Amino acid sequence: MGDAWAGSDEEIARAVLAGSPNAVVALDRDQTVLVWNAAAEQLFGWPAAEMLGRRAPVVPDELTAEHNAVLERVRTGGQVSLRTKRLRKDGTVLDLRVDISALRLGNSVVGYVCVHHLARADDVVGVRMERRARLVRRLTDVVADINSELELPAVLDRISASLTELTGADAGGFVLIEGERLRLVSTYLLPETLRGTTTDLRTSLVDKLLRTGKTVMLESHGLEDLVWTQLDGLHAIALGLAAVGGRPYGALYALFAHRVPGHLEMELLELLAGHAGIAVGN
Repeated sequence: MGDAWAGSDEEIARAVLAGSPNAVVALDRDQTVLVWNAAAEQLFGWPAAEMLGRRAPVVPDELTAEHNAVLERVRTGGQVSLRTKRLRKDGTVLDLRVDISALRLGNSVVGYVCVHHLARADDVVGVRMERRARLVRRLTDVVADINSELELPAVLDRISASLTELTGADAGGFVLIEGERLRLVSTYLLPETLRGTTTDLRTSLVDKLLRTGKTVMLESHGLEDLVWTQLDGLHAIALGLAAVGGRPYGALYALFAHRVPGHLEMELLELLAGHAGIAVGN
């Protein structure tokens, strides 16, 4: 058996990483790079010497919240696999499937292992278009159903419920902007006692969203003191502005405890928030 190799476990592990056809990146809890294999060098364009000991600048700014929410989900249990975007050193945007699991020492989670695969363009487009078409058909039915309601509270309740159905969120709600306060006027799959709760606009996610100048936002940090923590396991909040005559009037919330919303879910949130604005205007 002249080809047998009696290397140490560490040497074998290094050889496996070096020979892996997939880009393998290991991060510590602070997202500092611990491992950056040869396939990662080829995929992203940065040599390992430049990446080890620093944060890898591969996550687009608009996907930072999604990335942090995924890591939090992995930290609290379970592997996550998702299609997403990453950046190369030359600025190229890559369409990837990323499988992320916990890096463990004994019973402790000390970091994350991310395995990156180039997504096949035909598979990505086919799955995306099929899902988009299905959701658009369902959205059309939902909007028609919502429009049959005459009372604003009932309309907002239907929108909150429809949002959770279409996006896979675990709960939803709608807040009205009343001067310097927010008032929770609609909830779905949350305690009914929360309805009518008010809070300061200036310390809210709505204010943060208004300051970005955007219409939707995904947030996964600083959620501990929010009323939405009544949802067990909350790890990500998506919210969209509802405007009347161009003036922000409220916001629609989607709360996630078991998954991370993607681009399509954020589009659906934006559409339903816009419909809520129309309902309020009427």
